[in-house]
Amino acid sequence: MVYQFAEAAEAVGSTVKRFSAMAEALRYLRDLIKEEKVAVSELPDEYAALRDAFPPADPCEYPQVRFCLSSAQAGIARTGTLLLDLGDPTGRSATALAPIHLVLLKESTILPDLRSAAPLLGAALDAGTNAYLSLTTGPSRTADIERVLTIGVHGPRELHILILEGA
Repeated sequence: MVYQFAEAAEAVGSTVKRFSAMAEALRYLRDLIKEEKVAVSELPDEYAALRDAFPPADPCEYPQVRFCLSSAQAGIARTGTLLLDLGDPTGRSATALAPIHLVLLKESTILPDLRSAAPLLGAALDAGTNAYLSLTTGPSRTADIERVLTIGVHGPRELHILILEGA
């Protein structure tokens, strides 16, 4: 399923990288981000090393930063889609404003199709919190102005999916 996910995600313009260890993902991110500030969406504690490795941007700086780092709840293999839980408004703005969105995805959370994600969706909606779920497939794109495809108008121009194998 990982290969199917990667192929589908790349077909819609995403960059997909696979890592067998967190240290490899951290090296990739350091090479990409350098010393720039990063808008960070809420990340699980297991990603603390990645979150803490980069200077965090203050939310008022989000419109000026180039990178956002977030994590996905799941991936949909058939379409290369990510399921993002963006209940926190600050984290939601981080993912929408930065031109380059870097998303951590555990290999074990890749599902064959959207129907397989129904239990996750149901649990998130039943949790009693402010559920705000996003199904994201590739970088932001629109063709509603004279039918000309434009990338990055309503969100990131680049989507990098970092698949963490064995996680």
